[in-house]
Amino acid sequence: MGRYDDITPDELRAQLLRLARLIRAMEKRDVLLQRTASILKLLGELRQMIFAYEVRVTKNLVPSDADAASDDAVEDSLRIVNEALDRERELQDELRNFFLSDDPER
Repeated sequence: MGRYDDITPDELRAQLLRLARLIRAMEKRDVLLQRTASILKLLGELRQMIFAYEVRVTKNLVPSDADAASDDAVEDSLRIVNEALDRERELQDELRNFFLSDDPER
C-alpha cells in the first residue's frame, strides 16, 4: 500500500537518529537555517515512515479472530487511514509546489 509499509523498528530508529545527527552537524557548521527546505523534505519522508510504522503496529493490535462488528471497525479504521494517506499526498504536493514556485510572494 505505502512506500514504507515494511519499515522495521531498527530502520525507523536509524533514520530518526540520522536526522538528529544531520541537524546537529548543520548547526555546528552554522548552515541550519539555510537548509530549511532540505530539512522539510527529510521531515516529510520521516513522517511517512513513522505513519506507516504506527499503522502497522496498530493493525497488529486487532485480534485475528475478530467478529463481524470488529471487521466493521477494522474497515472503518482502514478507511480513515486511507483518507489520512490521501491528505498526506495532497500536503506533500502542496509543499512541493510551494517550495518550487517562482512566485516571490510565497
